[in-house]
Amino acid sequence: MDSMFYCIPQEAYLSITTCKNLRERPVGKAPAGAPPKLIACEKCTMHPLVDMSKIPTVTLEAYLGGTRPRVVKLNSPKNRKLLADVA
Repeated sequence: MDSMFYCIPQEAYLSITTCKNLRERPVGKAPAGAPPKLIACEKCTMHPLVDMSKIPTVTLEAYLGGTRPRVVKLNSPKNRKLLADVA
């Protein structure tokens, strides 16, 4: 079951699977047939929190029903420490 979260760099609601797939795309000029990574994803610092499941999420069914996940606070001391540990 996929979960939805609010992606701050893209300013959109994304599924965790979509986030991971976007990060696997090539940077800059992509080979023929492969779309390049989005600029927002190239500069993203939020993905470690996504990978560690440290972000507010809702199920896809709840999202389609109108429920929206809270926006993660990247500047909170707890999240800054987690991001610093990964970097």
